[in-house]
Amino acid sequence: MERTYSGGGWLVRIDNGIAEVIINRPPLNLITLEMRRDLGRIVSELEQDGNVRVVIFEGSGDRAFSAGGDVTEFLNTTPNELIDWGRTIETVESLSKPTIALLRGYVLGAGTELALACDIRIGTPDVEIGLPEIRLGMVPASGGLTRIVKALGPLRARYYLLLGRRIKAEEALQYGLLHEVVDSAKVRDRVMEIARDLMSLSPLAIKALKDAIRLIQDSPMEVGFDIERKTFALLRYSQDFQEGIKAFKEKRQPKFQGV
Repeated sequence: MERTYSGGGWLVRIDNGIAEVIINRPPLNLITLEMRRDLGRIVSELEQDGNVRVVIFEGSGDRAFSAGGDVTEFLNTTPNELIDWGRTIETVESLSKPTIALLRGYVLGAGTELALACDIRIGTPDVEIGLPEIRLGMVPASGGLTRIVKALGPLRARYYLLLGRRIKAEEALQYGLLHEVVDSAKVRDRVMEIARDLMSLSPLAIKALKDAIRLIQDSPMEVGFDIERKTFALLRYSQDFQEGIKAFKEKRQPKFQGV
């Protein structure tokens, strides 16, 4: 069943378990403060929707995923609004369902921060990723600064952050900021192929794996070993695990129920 709803600069389409969250302010898809608030609500609703298995984030048109926030609002925000500003992006990373960013053209500022909060990033050859906030006399504050430093390492990150320099698609692929670069005419098909592959997996195991990755990424090795063993032990007694083993033995596709 397909459902579509829009408002506040977002368009959300849900069809056969795949939700597409589209930044709908072409051509640059600038993200306003109101859109930040709406994003938190949208993510919360998708988290609670048991029929949604995969979430895709993309921008309207082919010029930009998002060229960033609406800078005209920056001087009219309160401290509390700025705190909430960043937290809405955090909700994307904490979503228990797998997320894919379909990236075209400009991926700047808040666009970069939203893309880096997704699990998988597929981009076209014209993608340009960057955090140019320093050129406005400010710094990234919605997770982008932290994620770029962790992804690139502090030495390389300094170069891109201090100069506000953009990272082209092939360079982003080399650094792991993009997972695949796909021709523009084929990128949507590739993203949907990945989404269908994710839908065939156990939602229970995916949720547990995402939780484990978040806990392990900044933990000492011994802590990571403990987390993965305990995660395995919990999944060991799930019906999905039993179904997976049974399907493997019977040489068929498993039918996971998320329990």
